[in-house]
Amino acid sequence: MFKGIKTPIYLPDATQGVVRSLTPADLERVGTKAVVVNTYHLLLSLGLEVLEEFGGIAKLMQFPGLIVSDSGGFQIMSLIHQKKTWGKITEKGLEFKWRRQGRDEKVWFTPESSIAAQFAIGANIMICFDYFTDPQGTAQEQALSIELTQVWAERSKAEFERQIKLRKLPLAKRPSLMGVLQGGMNWELRRKSAEGLVKTGFDLYGYGGWPVNEAGEFDQEMSKFNASLTPDDKPRFGLGVGKPEDIVNGVKFGYHFFDCVLPTRDARHSRLYVFNDRLEKLDLEQDFYHFLYIDSQKYRFDKQPLDPHCHCPTCQQYSRAYLHHLFKIKESLVWRLATIHNLYFYNQLLTRLKESS
Repeated sequence: MFKGIKTPIYLPDATQGVVRSLTPADLERVGTKAVVVNTYHLLLSLGLEVLEEFGGIAKLMQFPGLIVSDSGGFQIMSLIHQKKTWGKITEKGLEFKWRRQGRDEKVWFTPESSIAAQFAIGANIMICFDYFTDPQGTAQEQALSIELTQVWAERSKAEFERQIKLRKLPLAKRPSLMGVLQGGMNWELRRKSAEGLVKTGFDLYGYGGWPVNEAGEFDQEMSKFNASLTPDDKPRFGLGVGKPEDIVNGVKFGYHFFDCVLPTRDARHSRLYVFNDRLEKLDLEQDFYHFLYIDSQKYRFDKQPLDPHCHCPTCQQYSRAYLHHLFKIKESLVWRLATIHNLYFYNQLLTRLKESS
């Protein structure tokens, strides 16, 4: 249990304050109790003024659940890595260009400004600014990554504590702060990163970087090792870990929170998740689900629901033939219906994992 929510839990991405095509009522109906928003994107699309005027993103989007805010650093660094002229990474933070309200602006994004923005967002869990690198980056780049991640984490925590005092937040309303482990695929750098962050002290710890190996598969050994580096009494967040089988393994390794874009993005591309049997009969150590590609012509006359065992609103009301038709005519309603189903699938899987943990 963390902040009133029983874990393990999956959080869909509500990057700009919305899980695409869904209302908060839809999220509640499928069992979603928490979402992840992105600080960079919210600053770019909404701005601090609007967030503060409405008292945070939860009030603006009318979502009653838990809000986790990504620091925004990952997105900015990804852009800088793609195009060096777009910005630069320094010990101070990130200098880059963005276009707001029709004008190009050069701005600094720092640990301090990220945390201040996350308070404006009103997040329940805030993520420290960290230095993301490509897993195949040089040893020098990886070493710099954990060095700056530690420096930025300490500055993030200092700003976090300053904001709490500034806003006179009582203990009951105090948000939580997450430190993010880096180090790429280097076990010793991962250990060093963890030692520094644990010494600084955070409410929970995130598995940063790409959680996949060179073959593009979930790196189980590194994931398990990463979890062993942080205290058992502090929740662990598998950042970007989202395939159903990877979540199952992540829970075994000691992770409590998971997020990724897969179920919502797949839904918009007609890729739907279906259990191979009734939930209570599934052997999660084996292949326990498959994909149904609803845009296939073979579903044109299919009267079945997406999953005969599923109790989501989509499966209770609509046939495969109807969803196939909606995809064929490019009707936006199908995004909503497909996303409802995929998120219900994920939440049912997590319910099963809660019951067995």
